[in-house]
Amino acid sequence: ITQMFLNVQPQSLTGGRRSLCSTQRHAAARYVGNRKTGFGQQPEKRRQLRPCQADADEQAGSGDIDALARMLSAQAAKLRATIGDEELRKSYHGFEEARSSGVFGLQSLQLEERVFREIGPGFFDSDDFEVLQQLGRISVMRDTGGAVEGATAVIAYAARFLPRLPMQRPLTVLLKEYLPVAKAVAYNELLVMSKLCGLPEDQYTAANTPTSRSPPVVPLLGYFTSAPTQEAAALSMDAEADSVWLVYRWEGMQPLHMYLQEVRPPEPPAGARFFKKREVAEAEAWRARHALLRSLARSLLGAVAFCHGAGVTHGSLSSGTIFVSSTEDADAASLFVKLDNFGFGRLDPAGGPLGLSTPQLPGQDIDSTAPREGRRHDLQAIALTLLEVFSAATATSPAGSLPRTTLTRLLFDIYQDDVAALRQYCADDPALQHMVEFLDEAEGAGWDFLSQLLRATRGSEELLLHPFLRA
Repeated sequence: ITQMFLNVQPQSLTGGRRSLCSTQRHAAARYVGNRKTGFGQQPEKRRQLRPCQADADEQAGSGDIDALARMLSAQAAKLRATIGDEELRKSYHGFEEARSSGVFGLQSLQLEERVFREIGPGFFDSDDFEVLQQLGRISVMRDTGGAVEGATAVIAYAARFLPRLPMQRPLTVLLKEYLPVAKAVAYNELLVMSKLCGLPEDQYTAANTPTSRSPPVVPLLGYFTSAPTQEAAALSMDAEADSVWLVYRWEGMQPLHMYLQEVRPPEPPAGARFFKKREVAEAEAWRARHALLRSLARSLLGAVAFCHGAGVTHGSLSSGTIFVSSTEDADAASLFVKLDNFGFGRLDPAGGPLGLSTPQLPGQDIDSTAPREGRRHDLQAIALTLLEVFSAATATSPAGSLPRTTLTRLLFDIYQDDVAALRQYCADDPALQHMVEFLDEAEGAGWDFLSQLLRATRGSEELLLHPFLRA
């Protein structure tokens, strides 16, 4: 089992940068000539991605990236401080020999061959990008009995995509550098995303498309293999091995786990206090919060229904893999979500079996997944995530927020899927009063919805018609 979290360590921008016209000349030359390096072959000289070296007149253009990095740094530090030892005691089998054996080793070879065969060479190379800012790391943790050990598996960057033709402006994209220990995750995500949404033929147009509701996943633009960054080489088990880089469109959406850290009790608009009684204004503010939470639940379930309808199970749904368009109560009607990190996703056998042993389904090999089980675990993960969000968004004090690890123990270890027993537990805690009242509305429709998710006897498409989502 893997446990992933962001550990943001911002990196400063330095120096002056290469002229854009030079970049375009090199890009146009590469565009005209066919690439001679075949898939799986090493170029004559291993190249690293270069950091963006912005001079004074370009600093304004990177302001948004710097602000985002600073925000992620602060939020990730808070998030990391809340992760206890019990949550870190999650691991995957075969960590010591991950390059050649265990879950990641053997499947990495299988998935790499499949990527070569079904997708072909990467659509980018390292000269297409300049790194703007490191955004964070995703680590794989292992409990050795006496201590928790970890290895950085993925490093995320904001980067500038340098188009290959003149008259095309540079665009901001998201890069994820998968270290050798996580190559299987990268290849698996490539295969799953290529089946789920396909990969664009025109990467520039796809990167330049405004964010929209559809598809409800963070769009993957392509990939490439390249020498690791200096930091990745220092962290890697095999500094000589290339990293796999996945390129995503920059969506500008907020990860749900950041909302959990920032959310506060709803407050009436300033003007409402002068024209309405305090009780009436507060009740309206709570109704707006409830509308946002229902919209989030409906959008999240709809995104998962989209994946299940395409024969894909996500495998690692959590507040860290869900992105939201807004966290403002007033935006409930326009809220939409996108899913990210399909590295542990699976396809139904009808679409060709593939996938890693997931955190929810340990011990399965690449060709022996039960699609119904995968969908069931996705629905249960939605229930856990929504309970985590509902408790945080209705809490009037920190004691009213239930972390995912606590919810997992309550639901699966103590009450064994008994939602009625969980409701009684929450009702006995004054800090959870607002969440209980919210889920009690419409004759307990919220509790019934959560129970349906946990039992997973109905599919995600059918559950979209549940009365709780239409209230």
